[in-house]
Order: sequence, then C-alpha cells, then structure tokens
Amino acid sequence: MSNPLPVITIQCDWNDVIRLPKGTAWITSKKLNENGIHDKLTTCMSDGKVKIEFSDNYQYISHGPLSLVLKHIPSDLKVAFIAPSKAHKIHSKGVLSVAVAENALAVSSCEQDKLVVWDSRTGEVNLELKGHGGPVYKCRFFPSGIVVLSAGADGSCRIWSAESGINPVTLKGHTMAVCDICIIEKGRNVISVSKDGSAKLWDVGESKCLANVVEGHGQINCCALSTTSEEVEVGTKNKLLVVGCESGQVICSHVAKRAQIYSKQLDSACNTIIILDQSVIVGCSDGKIVKLNLEDGSLLKEWHESASPVLSMVVLTNQMFAVGRQDGTCTVLTLDEAHSKLRVQLTGADCDGIRDLSFNGKWVFAGCRDSMVRKYDFNQINVHFK
Repeated sequence: MSNPLPVITIQCDWNDVIRLPKGTAWITSKKLNENGIHDKLTTCMSDGKVKIEFSDNYQYISHGPLSLVLKHIPSDLKVAFIAPSKAHKIHSKGVLSVAVAENALAVSSCEQDKLVVWDSRTGEVNLELKGHGGPVYKCRFFPSGIVVLSAGADGSCRIWSAESGINPVTLKGHTMAVCDICIIEKGRNVISVSKDGSAKLWDVGESKCLANVVEGHGQINCCALSTTSEEVEVGTKNKLLVVGCESGQVICSHVAKRAQIYSKQLDSACNTIIILDQSVIVGCSDGKIVKLNLEDGSLLKEWHESASPVLSMVVLTNQMFAVGRQDGTCTVLTLDEAHSKLRVQLTGADCDGIRDLSFNGKWVFAGCRDSMVRKYDFNQINVHFK
C-alpha cells in the first residue's frame, strides 16, 4: 500500500464526555512508523444543546448516544466511533475467548481458568463448565446453539451441554496446547490445531481422531474452514482447511483427501484467520492483515495501517469483518472497495488487547484483556457501509 491510511483512536469514554457541557477528550491519528498527532474534541453549550468542536484536522459529521462520525481531513478518511451498548463483567481476569449463539446464550473463558455459560442479554451466569486442566484458549458453539466445543492448554477438546453442563465427550490426542478449533457442518466432525504442529480431524460420536490433516510445519495458531468449488457433497468431502502457523506459513489442505493444496509464507506469525468471499484473511503479529486467494494462495491485498499485533477477527455480513488488536483497537473493515476510505472503530477498551470476537447476526461481542466482554449493536455498524 503506497499511502497507508492513519489509525484514528479516541479516548475510551468519549461517549460520556460528549454529554458534558464542558467536556474534553483526546483524539489521535497515527500513520504506520510515524509519531501520532494528538488533538482534542471539546464540548460547549449552544442554544441549550451540547455542541462538539474539533481542531482543523477533523470535520464533524454526526453523533448519537453511541456513535460519533467524523472525517480526518488530511487523509480524507471517514471514521465512525461506536460505543458498546453494554460491557459485561463476567470474569475477574482477562478474557481469552468468547462465543455467542443466535439464541443469546454465550460462553467465554478467562485467565483464571474459568469457562462459563451466560445470558448475553443480562450478563447472568448460568453454568461453570469444569473439567479442563488449565486455561481454555478457544470456545465455540455448535450450530444448535446448545452444545459447546472448548479447547485449551491441557491439549484436550471437550464437548459440553450448554444447558446441563455435562461433558459427554473429551477428545485427547494432542501433546501440547490446542490453539484453535473448527466445527464441520452440524458438528459430527471437528478439527483442532495445536502447538504440537498437527491439525487433527475428529469423529465426535466415536471420540476418536480420524487423521492429521496437517502436520510437520511447526506450531499452528489458527484455523478456518471453507467449501471447495467442487460439486457440493456432505461432511468433509468438499471442505478446505486453512491453518496459520507461528512461522508465518499459511497452509491450505483438502480435508477429505488429507492433501496439501498450497502453502504461502508471510512475514510474521499468523495469529488469526477467517475465510470471507472466497478469500483467506490472515491477521499477523506484525500488524498486517493479508488477503489471499482461497484457491491458490496468491496475494490479493494487504492492510498495514498499524504495527499492533492482530489477535482476533470475525466475519460479519456483506463482506465486512472485525479485527481486534493487542493495543485495544477494534476495527470493522470491508472488502468492498467503495468503502476503502471508511473505518468503524468499536471503542471502550483502554489499550487492553481484544483476544476474541463473536457475531450472532445482531450483536458483535469483544472479549478483552481487561476482563470485560463488550457488546455492540450491529445496526450501528452496518448503517455506515450502506
């Protein structure tokens, strides 16, 4: 990218500040490898209403109770800041993973080695799922929304009832921590990737490992599943597994054939990976977001606007995806070039890393190192991309 856009950040409690008759909040623009330029927004009373004023670097566009939209004049970048609708205090230590189902059930894990099921509307904890020996690095719902798959430092994957807390199946076979998991179709098969360098395909009903789909490339940090363009068949027959390694290697394999299709070497460790619109999108530890062609791994695009490591990503709708970073920024991007000069920033985290993201069709949830799970109204995000 010849002229990367700046990252615009704002004081985490800006939505409280703009309600005050005499409020001040900082706002900063920073280009990659350059010093940040610090500005302020101030509020004053005008005709009985609070008015928001900026320096010459910014143009005010609009605001609401949970949103502030402005233009950064030097770069012509439009930025919409969205405040959380709620911040749930489910855990007392940093959140590691969070997942939310369409039925509003949520599951999350934290550095205190706790894995809990809770109500995403009220924040009320329903169950603690006990069984893992150590922290749970990833938890996800099966499509039913009432069964949970978890994986962690003890090298095991566990299946849980989100209604009763029963753990009927434990998948053991990895020799080191499990870093990420994928659920195939309705969940008869799942895939786990580990620091031991293997991506294992499991039969859940039989509680056994069917095969190593990937092995021999060093520590695997993340994985994502896609459907091939071949004639559609059920189960694993038309599935591609894409994994990201600590070495920076991205490997795509055909699940049923257990055959590698291609590998691509990136500049730094791959921390998180999603598949969107027949593209592989990789979030890296050097701050890059890399878009690859799903079919052959060729490079399509790079976003390198921040040096902060990408920790988490989630697919939204209409070519949109959210990116969480170690510095606490959480940005919604789109593959639609018509909105290339637009960034939506999900605010609230004060420089604490966004470890995991989840989307249930209505709400985006961000699990943060500060122990909070923040909830954002997707309508507040989507409106800017129309």
